[in-house]
Amino acid sequence: EGPHSVIHLKEDNPNAVECMLQYMYIGDYYDTDDNKLEAFVASSDRSTPISSRIPTPETDQANVIGCVKSSNNASDALDQTAKAPMPVNVSALTKNVFVYQVAHKYDIPLLKSLAQTKFQLRAAGEWAPEDIISILPKVYAATSESDRGLRQIMLDVCLRSTEYLMCHKGFRSMLKGHASMCFDILDAVQMRSEEREDDDAALKAKQAKLKRVIEWTKTQERVFKEVIVAHSNCSSCVRPLDLSVSNGATTDWHGPLIVKCRHCRTKYAEQ
Repeated sequence: EGPHSVIHLKEDNPNAVECMLQYMYIGDYYDTDDNKLEAFVASSDRSTPISSRIPTPETDQANVIGCVKSSNNASDALDQTAKAPMPVNVSALTKNVFVYQVAHKYDIPLLKSLAQTKFQLRAAGEWAPEDIISILPKVYAATSESDRGLRQIMLDVCLRSTEYLMCHKGFRSMLKGHASMCFDILDAVQMRSEEREDDDAALKAKQAKLKRVIEWTKTQERVFKEVIVAHSNCSSCVRPLDLSVSNGATTDWHGPLIVKCRHCRTKYAEQ
Protein backbone atom coordinates (compact mmCIF):
# COMPACT_ATOMS: atom_id res chain seq x y z
CA GLU A 1 0.00 0.00 0.00
CA GLY A 2 2.86 2.41 0.83
CA PRO A 3 2.79 5.89 2.41
CA HIS A 4 0.23 7.25 -0.07
CA SER A 5 -2.56 4.80 0.88
CA VAL A 6 -2.75 3.60 -2.70
CA ILE A 7 -3.02 -0.05 -3.71
CA HIS A 8 -1.73 -0.83 -7.18
CA LEU A 9 -3.50 -3.71 -8.91
CA LYS A 10 -1.26 -3.80 -11.94
CA GLU A 11 -1.99 -7.42 -12.81
CA ASP A 12 -5.78 -7.00 -12.87
CA ASN A 13 -7.98 -5.80 -15.69
CA PRO A 14 -9.10 -2.20 -14.91
CA ASN A 15 -12.66 -2.79 -16.14
CA ALA A 16 -12.95 -5.89 -13.99
CA VAL A 17 -11.72 -3.99 -10.94
CA GLU A 18 -14.29 -1.28 -11.60
CA CYS A 19 -17.02 -3.92 -11.78
CA MET A 20 -15.74 -5.45 -8.54
CA LEU A 21 -16.02 -2.04 -6.82
CA GLN A 22 -19.53 -1.59 -8.22
CA TYR A 23 -20.48 -4.95 -6.78
CA MET A 24 -19.01 -4.10 -3.37
CA TYR A 25 -21.14 -0.96 -3.16
CA ILE A 26 -24.43 -2.03 -4.74
CA GLY A 27 -24.30 -5.80 -5.01
CA ASP A 28 -24.30 -5.86 -8.81
CA TYR A 29 -22.42 -4.56 -11.84
CA TYR A 30 -23.10 -3.78 -15.49
CA ASP A 31 -21.07 -5.56 -18.09
CA THR A 32 -21.33 -2.98 -20.89
CA ASP A 33 -19.46 0.27 -21.42
CA ASP A 34 -22.77 2.15 -21.59
CA ASN A 35 -23.17 2.09 -17.81
CA LYS A 36 -20.32 3.68 -15.86
CA LEU A 37 -19.85 3.96 -12.13
CA GLU A 38 -20.68 7.66 -12.23
CA ALA A 39 -24.18 6.91 -13.54
CA PHE A 40 -25.38 5.30 -10.35
CA VAL A 41 -23.08 7.18 -7.94
CA ALA A 42 -24.94 10.35 -9.00
CA SER A 43 -28.24 8.79 -7.98
CA SER A 44 -29.37 9.72 -4.48
CA ASP A 45 -32.08 7.08 -4.12
CA ARG A 46 -30.24 3.93 -3.05
CA SER A 47 -33.49 2.08 -2.37
CA THR A 48 -34.40 2.06 -6.06
CA PRO A 49 -33.04 -0.94 -8.05
CA ILE A 50 -30.13 0.01 -10.26
CA SER A 51 -31.92 -1.44 -13.27
CA SER A 52 -34.42 1.43 -13.07
CA ARG A 53 -31.81 4.07 -12.17
CA ILE A 54 -29.41 3.36 -15.02
CA PRO A 55 -30.68 3.63 -18.61
CA THR A 56 -29.79 0.74 -20.88
CA PRO A 57 -29.63 0.80 -24.70
CA GLU A 58 -32.53 -0.90 -26.43
CA THR A 59 -30.19 -2.28 -29.07
CA ASP A 60 -28.50 -4.51 -26.49
CA GLN A 61 -30.94 -7.35 -25.81
CA ALA A 62 -29.25 -8.55 -22.64
CA ASN A 63 -29.43 -5.07 -21.18
CA VAL A 64 -33.13 -4.86 -22.06
CA ILE A 65 -33.54 -7.89 -19.83
CA GLY A 66 -31.72 -5.91 -17.12
CA CYS A 67 -29.19 -6.95 -14.56
CA VAL A 68 -29.51 -10.45 -13.15
CA LYS A 69 -30.70 -9.37 -9.73
CA SER A 70 -33.46 -7.12 -11.08
CA SER A 71 -34.92 -9.81 -13.33
CA ASN A 72 -37.27 -12.42 -11.92
CA ASN A 73 -34.71 -15.16 -12.45
CA ALA A 74 -31.95 -16.17 -14.82
CA SER A 75 -34.04 -18.84 -16.56
CA ASP A 76 -36.71 -16.27 -17.50
CA ALA A 77 -34.03 -14.08 -19.04
CA LEU A 78 -32.62 -17.06 -20.94
CA ASP A 79 -36.12 -17.85 -22.24
CA GLN A 80 -36.46 -14.28 -23.52
CA THR A 81 -33.14 -14.36 -25.33
CA ALA A 82 -33.96 -17.77 -26.82
CA LYS A 83 -37.07 -16.39 -28.51
CA ALA A 84 -35.13 -13.97 -30.71
CA PRO A 85 -31.38 -14.70 -30.65
CA MET A 86 -29.12 -11.76 -31.38
CA PRO A 87 -25.38 -11.67 -32.02
CA VAL A 88 -23.40 -12.03 -28.82
CA ASN A 89 -21.77 -8.97 -27.27
CA VAL A 90 -18.08 -9.91 -27.33
CA SER A 91 -17.07 -6.89 -25.25
CA ALA A 92 -19.54 -7.76 -22.48
CA LEU A 93 -18.54 -11.43 -22.55
CA THR A 94 -14.89 -10.44 -22.22
CA LYS A 95 -15.64 -8.17 -19.26
CA ASN A 96 -17.50 -10.98 -17.50
CA VAL A 97 -14.53 -13.29 -18.01
CA PHE A 98 -12.20 -10.79 -16.34
CA VAL A 99 -14.68 -10.15 -13.51
CA TYR A 100 -14.91 -13.91 -12.98
CA GLN A 101 -11.11 -14.06 -12.82
CA VAL A 102 -10.83 -11.15 -10.37
CA ALA A 103 -13.59 -12.56 -8.16
CA HIS A 104 -11.74 -15.87 -7.97
CA LYS A 105 -8.44 -14.17 -7.21
CA TYR A 106 -9.83 -12.08 -4.33
CA ASP A 107 -12.11 -14.87 -3.08
CA ILE A 108 -15.51 -13.23 -3.69
CA PRO A 109 -17.67 -16.29 -4.47
CA LEU A 110 -20.95 -14.38 -4.90
CA LEU A 111 -19.37 -12.03 -7.44
CA LYS A 112 -17.86 -15.01 -9.22
CA SER A 113 -21.26 -16.69 -9.41
CA LEU A 114 -22.84 -13.46 -10.67
CA ALA A 115 -20.20 -13.10 -13.38
CA GLN A 116 -20.84 -16.68 -14.50
CA THR A 117 -24.60 -16.06 -14.67
CA LYS A 118 -24.13 -12.88 -16.70
CA PHE A 119 -21.73 -14.70 -18.99
CA GLN A 120 -24.26 -17.49 -19.51
CA LEU A 121 -27.00 -14.99 -20.32
CA ARG A 122 -24.77 -13.36 -22.91
CA ALA A 123 -23.76 -16.75 -24.32
CA ALA A 124 -27.40 -17.47 -25.24
CA GLY A 125 -27.02 -15.27 -28.34
CA GLU A 126 -25.85 -16.16 -31.83
CA TRP A 127 -22.12 -16.89 -32.06
CA ALA A 128 -20.00 -16.32 -35.13
CA PRO A 129 -16.82 -18.44 -35.39
CA GLU A 130 -14.75 -15.29 -34.88
CA ASP A 131 -16.56 -14.64 -31.59
CA ILE A 132 -15.71 -18.11 -30.31
CA ILE A 133 -12.12 -17.72 -31.45
CA SER A 134 -11.97 -14.45 -29.51
CA ILE A 135 -13.62 -15.57 -26.25
CA LEU A 136 -12.56 -19.20 -25.85
CA PRO A 137 -8.82 -18.54 -25.31
CA LYS A 138 -9.66 -15.78 -22.81
CA VAL A 139 -11.81 -18.17 -20.79
CA TYR A 140 -9.07 -20.78 -20.68
CA ALA A 141 -6.40 -18.22 -19.84
CA ALA A 142 -8.50 -16.81 -16.97
CA THR A 143 -9.49 -20.12 -15.37
CA SER A 144 -7.73 -23.16 -13.98
CA GLU A 145 -8.13 -26.73 -15.19
CA SER A 146 -10.37 -27.59 -12.23
CA ASP A 147 -12.60 -24.52 -12.64
CA ARG A 148 -15.29 -25.68 -15.06
CA GLY A 149 -17.77 -22.80 -14.73
CA LEU A 150 -17.08 -20.66 -17.80
CA ARG A 151 -15.26 -23.45 -19.60
CA GLN A 152 -18.33 -25.66 -19.64
CA ILE A 153 -20.48 -22.83 -20.97
CA MET A 154 -18.06 -22.31 -23.85
CA LEU A 155 -17.85 -26.03 -24.54
CA ASP A 156 -21.64 -26.09 -24.83
CA VAL A 157 -21.40 -23.18 -27.28
CA CYS A 158 -18.86 -25.07 -29.37
CA LEU A 159 -21.01 -28.20 -29.37
CA ARG A 160 -23.82 -26.27 -31.06
CA SER A 161 -21.84 -26.23 -34.31
CA THR A 162 -18.90 -28.59 -33.87
CA GLU A 163 -18.84 -29.86 -37.45
CA TYR A 164 -18.76 -26.34 -38.88
CA LEU A 165 -16.11 -25.14 -36.42
CA MET A 166 -13.80 -28.07 -37.13
CA CYS A 167 -13.77 -27.00 -40.78
CA HIS A 168 -13.03 -23.37 -39.89
CA LYS A 169 -9.37 -22.56 -40.52
CA GLY A 170 -9.13 -19.98 -37.73
CA PHE A 171 -10.68 -22.31 -35.16
CA ARG A 172 -8.38 -25.17 -36.13
CA SER A 173 -5.35 -22.88 -35.89
CA MET A 174 -6.44 -21.75 -32.43
CA LEU A 175 -6.73 -25.35 -31.19
CA LYS A 176 -3.17 -26.12 -32.26
CA GLY A 177 -1.83 -23.81 -29.56
CA HIS A 178 -4.15 -24.94 -26.75
CA ALA A 179 -3.78 -28.60 -25.82
CA SER A 180 -6.15 -28.53 -22.83
CA MET A 181 -8.82 -26.76 -24.88
CA CYS A 182 -8.49 -29.30 -27.68
CA PHE A 183 -8.77 -32.19 -25.21
CA ASP A 184 -11.88 -30.72 -23.57
CA ILE A 185 -13.64 -30.24 -26.90
CA LEU A 186 -12.80 -33.77 -28.03
CA ASP A 187 -13.97 -35.12 -24.68
CA ALA A 188 -17.23 -33.15 -24.91
CA VAL A 189 -17.86 -34.41 -28.44
CA GLN A 190 -17.24 -37.99 -27.30
CA MET A 191 -19.60 -37.59 -24.34
CA ARG A 192 -22.31 -36.16 -26.57
CA SER A 193 -21.87 -39.08 -28.96
CA GLU A 194 -22.21 -41.57 -26.11
CA GLU A 195 -25.30 -39.76 -24.81
CA ARG A 196 -26.87 -39.98 -28.27
CA GLU A 197 -26.11 -43.69 -28.40
CA ASP A 198 -27.71 -44.15 -24.98
CA ASP A 199 -30.74 -42.17 -26.11
CA ASP A 200 -31.02 -44.31 -29.26
CA ALA A 201 -30.77 -47.50 -27.20
CA ALA A 202 -33.43 -46.26 -24.76
CA LEU A 203 -35.72 -45.33 -27.67
CA LYS A 204 -35.31 -48.76 -29.26
CA ALA A 205 -36.09 -50.42 -25.92
CA LYS A 206 -39.28 -48.36 -25.56
CA GLN A 207 -40.30 -49.20 -29.13
CA ALA A 208 -39.72 -52.91 -28.48
CA LYS A 209 -41.78 -52.78 -25.28
CA LEU A 210 -44.59 -50.95 -27.07
CA LYS A 211 -44.57 -53.61 -29.76
CA ARG A 212 -44.89 -56.33 -27.10
CA VAL A 213 -47.78 -54.47 -25.47
CA ILE A 214 -49.60 -54.17 -28.80
CA GLU A 215 -49.10 -57.88 -29.57
CA TRP A 216 -50.22 -58.84 -26.06
CA THR A 217 -53.35 -56.68 -26.37
CA LYS A 218 -54.25 -58.24 -29.71
CA THR A 219 -53.82 -61.72 -28.26
CA GLN A 220 -55.98 -60.78 -25.26
CA GLU A 221 -58.78 -59.57 -27.54
CA ARG A 222 -58.67 -62.75 -29.63
CA VAL A 223 -58.65 -65.10 -26.62
CA PHE A 224 -61.50 -63.23 -24.94
CA LYS A 225 -63.66 -63.66 -28.04
CA GLU A 226 -62.88 -67.38 -28.23
CA VAL A 227 -63.73 -68.00 -24.56
CA ILE A 228 -66.91 -65.91 -24.63
CA VAL A 229 -68.15 -67.71 -27.74
CA ALA A 230 -67.53 -71.09 -26.11
CA HIS A 231 -68.92 -70.27 -22.63
CA SER A 232 -71.78 -68.09 -21.48
CA ASN A 233 -71.46 -69.28 -17.85
CA CYS A 234 -68.44 -70.47 -15.87
CA SER A 235 -68.17 -74.26 -15.99
CA SER A 236 -67.11 -74.36 -12.34
CA CYS A 237 -69.14 -71.74 -10.41
CA VAL A 238 -71.96 -71.55 -13.01
CA ARG A 239 -72.05 -67.79 -12.72
CA PRO A 240 -72.24 -65.54 -15.80
CA LEU A 241 -68.76 -65.59 -17.24
CA ASP A 242 -66.68 -62.64 -16.02
CA LEU A 243 -63.08 -62.93 -17.17
CA SER A 244 -59.85 -61.49 -15.80
CA VAL A 245 -56.57 -61.46 -17.64
CA SER A 246 -52.90 -61.34 -16.56
CA ASN A 247 -49.52 -61.86 -18.16
CA GLY A 248 -48.19 -64.48 -15.83
CA ALA A 249 -45.56 -63.63 -13.24
CA THR A 250 -43.85 -60.93 -15.25
CA THR A 251 -44.45 -57.18 -15.45
CA ASP A 252 -42.68 -56.55 -18.76
CA TRP A 253 -45.18 -58.14 -21.13
CA HIS A 254 -43.04 -61.24 -21.70
CA GLY A 255 -45.10 -63.85 -19.87
CA PRO A 256 -48.03 -65.91 -21.13
CA LEU A 257 -51.51 -64.42 -21.32
CA ILE A 258 -53.71 -66.14 -18.69
CA VAL A 259 -57.52 -65.88 -18.73
CA LYS A 260 -59.49 -66.90 -15.62
CA CYS A 261 -62.97 -66.63 -14.17
CA ARG A 262 -63.01 -63.56 -11.97
CA HIS A 263 -65.15 -65.34 -9.34
CA CYS A 264 -63.65 -68.80 -8.86
CA ARG A 265 -60.34 -68.32 -10.72
CA THR A 266 -60.94 -71.24 -13.07
CA LYS A 267 -58.41 -71.01 -15.88
CA TYR A 268 -59.81 -70.91 -19.39
CA ALA A 269 -56.81 -70.04 -21.50
CA GLU A 270 -53.05 -69.60 -21.33
CA GLN A 271 -51.17 -68.47 -24.41
